[in-house]
Amino acid sequence: MAQVMIVDDQINTANMLSMAVTVLGHEPLELHRGEDAVEMLRSAQPDFILLDFMMPGMNGLRTLEEMRTIPNGEQVPIFLLTAAKDHYLEEQAKEAGATGFLPKPLNLDILETILRKIGKNGSGK
Repeated sequence: MAQVMIVDDQINTANMLSMAVTVLGHEPLELHRGEDAVEMLRSAQPDFILLDFMMPGMNGLRTLEEMRTIPNGEQVPIFLLTAAKDHYLEEQAKEAGATGFLPKPLNLDILETILRKIGKNGSGK
């Protein structure tokens, strides 16, 4: 079972992602602000992070950059989520260290495939 950190300012979206992660047999860790996610990452060791791109305050890109400076965040797979269809955002995310970029609403088959792959690569707990 992997621990999946979910960071999304939209509580309904975060709740749906948490339910999906649970149904897929993993443990969700739900947060709603980038600042809180960065602070939590200092003590938590999630196997995987789903991070909303568009958030007030510390947006997803800035959160990603901060996460990559923390020892627990250097290697963890981090996927940014957005409803925006902008290839420039995807380029920015990859330059900042994102593992991948996923569209909202998130296709659960894609999430399941990614979580399965992480488990096979030994990144899961």
